[in-house]
Amino acid sequence: TTNGVRMREEESMKKELNEKIFNKDPIVRIVDPNYGQADYINKKYIMELKYRRDYGPERFNGSLIEKTKYDFITKSCGNKIPGYVCKFNDGSYYAWNLKKVKEPDWYEKMLPETTDFKSRRFVPKMVGDLYLEDGVKLI
Repeated sequence: TTNGVRMREEESMKKELNEKIFNKDPIVRIVDPNYGQADYINKKYIMELKYRRDYGPERFNGSLIEKTKYDFITKSCGNKIPGYVCKFNDGSYYAWNLKKVKEPDWYEKMLPETTDFKSRRFVPKMVGDLYLEDGVKLI
């Protein structure tokens, strides 16, 4: 299933990030329904993980983030750093500290209703751009 593929990709990302970046403070998947818009947490961060399997970081000079996810992570982070981490199809990882980057300019874009871009149903979503120069290359 589409959800199964996405879960395997996230699990693979979590494993790689914990081995190479968060080995002293591993990230764990959030299962609390109150944190439906955020994926992972550790002592320092609350973050969304995204795998951009169809393109590399230079294609759009970064990635986009949905406004609902941005709002949720930045408003519910408490004393944690709100992060957005993208893995691209070249194997690189970039991360953005959403408290440090300027809030994106929001615009409406027709995107698949679900994470799977093979979805046939497109719906309007409010999104903003996160640029490579405002992020940090992790891997």
